[in-house]
Amino acid sequence: MSTVSVLTDLRRLSQLKSLDILGKPAEAHFDSLVELVASALHVPTAFINFVDDVQTWCHAAWGTERKNRTNAHCLCPAAIESDDDLFISDTLRNPITANHPIVTDERQVRFYAGVILRLPGGLPLGTLCVTDQHARVVGDRDIQILRKFAQQIIKHLEGVQAEREIRSLRDRLDHAQLNRDQFLAMLAHELRAPLAPILTAVQLLQQVEVTIDQRIWAKALIDRHVRYMSEIVDHLLSASLVSFGAVELELVPASTKMIVDQAVEMSQGFILDGRHAFSCTIVDDPWVHADLIQCPLLVSNLLTNAAKYTPEGGNIDLTVQASEEGVEIRVLDSGIGIDPKDIDEIFEVFGQSKQPLDRAKGGMGLGLALARRLAEWHGGSLRVESAGRGQGSEFILTLKAADKSTNTLTEVNADFTYTLDIVIVEDNVDTADALGLYYRISGHSVRVAYRAQDALAMMIARQPDVVISDIGLPSTDGYELVQELAKINSMSRTAFIAVTGYASETDRERAFRAGFDAHFAKPVDLKALDTVLARLTQAKHDHLR
Repeated sequence: MSTVSVLTDLRRLSQLKSLDILGKPAEAHFDSLVELVASALHVPTAFINFVDDVQTWCHAAWGTERKNRTNAHCLCPAAIESDDDLFISDTLRNPITANHPIVTDERQVRFYAGVILRLPGGLPLGTLCVTDQHARVVGDRDIQILRKFAQQIIKHLEGVQAEREIRSLRDRLDHAQLNRDQFLAMLAHELRAPLAPILTAVQLLQQVEVTIDQRIWAKALIDRHVRYMSEIVDHLLSASLVSFGAVELELVPASTKMIVDQAVEMSQGFILDGRHAFSCTIVDDPWVHADLIQCPLLVSNLLTNAAKYTPEGGNIDLTVQASEEGVEIRVLDSGIGIDPKDIDEIFEVFGQSKQPLDRAKGGMGLGLALARRLAEWHGGSLRVESAGRGQGSEFILTLKAADKSTNTLTEVNADFTYTLDIVIVEDNVDTADALGLYYRISGHSVRVAYRAQDALAMMIARQPDVVISDIGLPSTDGYELVQELAKINSMSRTAFIAVTGYASETDRERAFRAGFDAHFAKPVDLKALDTVLARLTQAKHDHLR
């Protein structure tokens, strides 16, 4: 290793800095130790020095005052450079030190002995050294004494380092606990917020005097707030999955227009509620590598965030254009803006840029953290620009460009409408009965089973067109039920759909391996379920006729 590289080694300097001892007041422990060293070796002066890339810091001294000096005026840097202990019996007879400042200035050093101080496995940090104004022979006993005392210094430094690490861990734990408590308080607020209007709407619907218009309004209110609660649960699940790296993406060539259209549809309610002016400009519809489920959610999150944090009647502009890095999807708003010092914090889990306690804008500080992680997993990036508070914000999502490809999404035949025989398997009686009532009103034949065994008996007696089943069933779960049904030849044209709280990507894959044709997370979007149900039953029907 070269002379320069040892003193300027960033790892060495970082370890030295982590000890936080440079320029600190004298420590009684070290003062006593250098006194003992001087006494044991019968020398007038002893030092504990730490060496950075510019200066030698005297941390303890015996026989003279503590004084920091530049490296050019000390011998300890020479030991650091050589990465070895340094012993000089007579400095005047040594050609390297004969004209050294330590010899020629007021110190008049003729004898120097210094041993390296380093933590286990680390680089040299400093020295324990002794000096004398008279030349003397360095004996083996002297060397052994110096090295034993050096070990005591190192053990003390290890203790200092361990104490600092423990203190840092405690600080991080305290910070995490504070974040947790704030998050739980926010979660309670966020869940209570939609529950209050839902309860009020339900009580309103029970009133005899309620008008048709009021019923329509109450139903729309319930629908809106249930969806909002579903969004909260989805964010919580996503946070858990992202923290474990459990979200798996299937990147395929996709039209940015298709992605943006889905995102706008998902976030349109927030934009309308805020009475914002919204514009969307897509230049040449560039294609990107994207997951067809997660990418629209990612863009929707940016639009929803802009709508929430823009005062009523603001502007939100979405633009899509190719760039040198790939394809940029930019969401610009005229909202509350971001203080420059909070730019990084808003992308941390539970980070919300010092939002007020009234939580008027909603949100739990999960969305942007998840959005950035998903952007990176897409092979892209997500950043934000803002001129400051009250100056609006612009989020820039960059995705990898892709060649245009044929859209392989299957269109459902609009003429394919006939009565289906549906079996619903769900151990929650209210959920099962409500879903059964929905499909009976839709004109289908419905049978409901609250246990897998009852469902199996029903289906052996009469083959259904569709099975909508929970997975977390008592005794026999949904996976086992579908595997049992797969053994029955007459079930070949039956479509199996999982509707479950087990909603991670791993759960989806396990459901498909078990034999399910589709997978939905609770609470299920019935319109989306209807679309998939029609597509699956049409495909089975076309295949078998």
